[in-house]
Amino acid sequence: MEPLILGIDLCDTYSQISVFSPESGTAEPILLGEGENSSLISTVLCKMKGSDTWLIGYEAYRRALMGEGTMVDKLVKLLYKNGNATIEGVQYSAEELMGHYIEQLLKLPREKYGVEEVRCLAITLRQLSPDLLDRLTRACDRCGLSRSKLRFLSHTESFAFFVASRPKEIWPNMVVGFDLGEEGLDYYEMRIVRGRRPQVLEARRESLEEAFDLDIFDTAVGARMADTILSSCADRLLTKKLISSVFLTGEGFNHVANWAPEFLRRLCNKRKVFEGQHLFADGAAILAYDSTRAETIFPYVCICEGRLSSSISLYAVREGKNEQLVLAAAGSNWYEARSTAEFILDDVANLELMITPFATQRVETIGISLSELPARPNKATRIQLILSFSSENHVTARVVDKGFGELYPASGKVIRKDFLIS
Repeated sequence: MEPLILGIDLCDTYSQISVFSPESGTAEPILLGEGENSSLISTVLCKMKGSDTWLIGYEAYRRALMGEGTMVDKLVKLLYKNGNATIEGVQYSAEELMGHYIEQLLKLPREKYGVEEVRCLAITLRQLSPDLLDRLTRACDRCGLSRSKLRFLSHTESFAFFVASRPKEIWPNMVVGFDLGEEGLDYYEMRIVRGRRPQVLEARRESLEEAFDLDIFDTAVGARMADTILSSCADRLLTKKLISSVFLTGEGFNHVANWAPEFLRRLCNKRKVFEGQHLFADGAAILAYDSTRAETIFPYVCICEGRLSSSISLYAVREGKNEQLVLAAAGSNWYEARSTAEFILDDVANLELMITPFATQRVETIGISLSELPARPNKATRIQLILSFSSENHVTARVVDKGFGELYPASGKVIRKDFLIS
């Protein structure tokens, strides 16, 4: 069998893992015994006493309750905080613990399919941050997964690619989704903006204030209250929108037909409604597969959380011609969009970066003064321009003085400019 193509939805309460099959063209969730047909795997880790054996999920809970090991939970939050946990007198970093969790998670598809090698692993999280992704990269490295085999994406992006992979009759118009879990209640929208070349895939997420604890379902009164809350959300969010389909995901929507008749009545008004627990993991696996192809199966510029909505460029002379050099393109994953370019200054006192939102004629200019560089004759200064991102909106530009050979050695001067893009 070919190397595994995997998607992981990594959350503090439950995580899920899906495998993409190029033969069938679909993603398949890995089921675990916390429910005979459940893809939800508790994001907990248990170290067995006196050994280097680690367990995850329900078995981790069970063995910890029996006093056979020490359990750690909230692993994603621990990674966000760069925290640690002490087990049997040994302090483990959040990266080490997450590495153990992912290693055990990867055992599930490896054992099921009898394949050790991973070709690509895409991990989707509710929200992304540079520090979190750096730590997650190092945690995966502990499992033997190099950075070249990893992809990271937000839940918003995962939702968009999951929907775009469905038959087109499901999404001729806008598609929305609700995700209800212990971490909150999120609303998603996805639509294809036609009439542009290439077409634009737009998606967004809204964290709803109406979120509630899932123990509300413990009583009949609480369940009716949940139905009322969600019905109100549907009235507010879906009215006057041309919506083709609605997707419900998250453990809160288990058996939704049993407790939310009014909410479902509002959703099913001339729309298709789907419920499933592994949407984000499947979306991640689909993106993992797409990243292994020479040509994408999604001919869209994707504008959403985790992707740049604007291009960044500047004009430079190359081989005697004034050319526009694109440093970061709209639709790129911000975590992978870091770019580096070198220039020789020819009577230039400022760098002018052009910010161009996709499919618009509006251009904003960001100037970077070079007055702090050492004074040298014209064409005797070489600079390196480095662009990096801390989100899809936050950009850091660094100009590094590289000097000019032995006559004008590099000063080491760095000019930094932080700015926002739309």
